[in-house]
Amino acid sequence: MCLADLFSVYYTSHMIFADRVFLGESIKDDPSRIISKLKKKKIIKGTYIISPAENGVDPLEYFDTIQLSQPFFRDRELKIVGIAQSEYEAIELIKEIYEASVEYGHDSIGSYVKELFP
Repeated sequence: MCLADLFSVYYTSHMIFADRVFLGESIKDDPSRIISKLKKKKIIKGTYIISPAENGVDPLEYFDTIQLSQPFFRDRELKIVGIAQSEYEAIELIKEIYEASVEYGHDSIGSYVKELFP
């Protein structure tokens, strides 16, 4: 591994976006710039993504895209349900996803989130 690899601003995870991606208030007006950068696998400091949790306990997890450069995320497939510009906004977005799952008659967030992916 060379020194350039250690400081790369790109990540190697493969992202799959839900049919309906929930967006935080600060990016609702123009989400295309951020989504475009994410699709190009660029890390955007301070941008959080919300994804179905893989731990089998929690329905969703959120993390700063800067974490995507860590080895844990290499060669992982990430399903994106939401994008936010701060941790607070990510938490508010999870509440919004929960409310949508109830509105659409799902008994859990997990069953609703599964329905968002083709």
